[in-house]
Amino acid sequence: MRTTGRSLALVMAVTCLANAAHGEVPNKPSVLPVPPSAKEPLSSAYREGTEYIDLDAAGYVEEEYYMFGAAPAITAAGEILFDAPYTTRILVRKPTDPAQFNGTVIIEPFTWFGERGAGWILTRDYLVREGYAYAGYTVNINKPEPDPKFPDDWPTEDAARYLGIVNFEFMRDYDYARYAPLGFYFDPARFERGGSVDPFVPQSQGVGAQLALLLKSNLPNGPLAGLDVERVYVNSWAVTAQVWMDYVDQGRHQQWRMPDGRPLIDAYMTGRMAHGEVGGDIVRIPRKMPKDAPFVTIFTQSELTHDVMNEIPAPQDSDDPRLRFYEIPGTPHLRLADVGTGEIEPTAEDVGRGDDPDCTTLQDEPVEMVASALLDSMDRWVRSDTPMPRAKRVLRNGDTPVRDRTTGNLVGGVRTPWIAVPSAVYKVEQETRCGIVMDTKVPYSADKLRQMYGTYANYVKRYEAAKARAIEDGYLLAADAAKLEPVATPDDFRIGE
Repeated sequence: MRTTGRSLALVMAVTCLANAAHGEVPNKPSVLPVPPSAKEPLSSAYREGTEYIDLDAAGYVEEEYYMFGAAPAITAAGEILFDAPYTTRILVRKPTDPAQFNGTVIIEPFTWFGERGAGWILTRDYLVREGYAYAGYTVNINKPEPDPKFPDDWPTEDAARYLGIVNFEFMRDYDYARYAPLGFYFDPARFERGGSVDPFVPQSQGVGAQLALLLKSNLPNGPLAGLDVERVYVNSWAVTAQVWMDYVDQGRHQQWRMPDGRPLIDAYMTGRMAHGEVGGDIVRIPRKMPKDAPFVTIFTQSELTHDVMNEIPAPQDSDDPRLRFYEIPGTPHLRLADVGTGEIEPTAEDVGRGDDPDCTTLQDEPVEMVASALLDSMDRWVRSDTPMPRAKRVLRNGDTPVRDRTTGNLVGGVRTPWIAVPSAVYKVEQETRCGIVMDTKVPYSADKLRQMYGTYANYVKRYEAAKARAIEDGYLLAADAAKLEPVATPDDFRIGE
């Protein structure tokens, strides 16, 4: 009996050590279908708007679920305080034919403003073309006083414009019956970030981990029942990308695992967010980088200009650990094609700058094609261990990004066709001070175009060559190239007509 007891104790000790090495398994949440109502869900791809796509034609279906359970409340400094109950919603899009599914689910928290799926907007054509599943989810709060989403230094008119499209009040005004049950723990007195109330839901990290666990567990009654989920990727853009920087930076990737020790998340892509800008630590490389998952950050011209002006160094790429950082000139922080439900962004005319050439023409080039190419490249890094491309950093002169004397555009970074063969000077709000969120460009005059290219035909020829280089470099997919039209038109080359 003593021998048996010792053997049992040894087995238990080995098991505990193995579990410790594998990490902790998060609480598994519960799910229930959201009862139908007279409206489509917020952020639905069936609704006309920025997130619309013909799901039926793509062979996809969209379903909404409540997800509920208990998740840890974590401070911005990474301290886990306690578990608390929550109820959120997840919006799932998946192929109706299991044979179409590629084994990977993309997850992203919806952004604060208009509850939009920024990652979905930027990659939806690619996702359905390649057979991904998608799960967007809500991390939001009941409106406290004062609302931490609106810092004290925000102009009153800016805050007023967004008051109606944030927090659970916005969601319940849209469809009370559907979203009345949603709730997270939030205590303004207990959670701070950068000396102010933390605007991020303290359960965000735990909820993201639980969602990944739920999807990767392949439950017979789960939201992806019938599909064999092998991988989960984060594709999180705009303000809620900070959640995933915190997650990796604080070591949750290593701490929380599948029961067999596999990672919950197999790759992370974050974009359009200068991490730390909302408050707290300014971090570009997570301090606890995973060894078994890539971490990818994509900066538009707006975020990279922010870092240059604040003299924040750009990180260096690495294959071990797997880190990539991309600066993409000629792409804006926000386009009209990106805005969420109820979001109305002012133009130059609205702020009295309609006659200012720096402010009147919005950037609207298809950044989604670059985002899709990079997501595809990240997928290959995970599945076949093929490293993602490395791009040069934008050249700096102190706190100023360097511009080419001929084109007027930034030197370095990812060279999209519209930057390699430009027809405009691309600018951002930090430079123009136009008073609008969306970034702008100044089209070249006909004289300038003819001086640079001679004829429209020559311009098109060079643009097509730039597309071919972008495909070779990994910043444009061949499937998207045919849809990428030159920015300038024949009329732009005509003088005085």
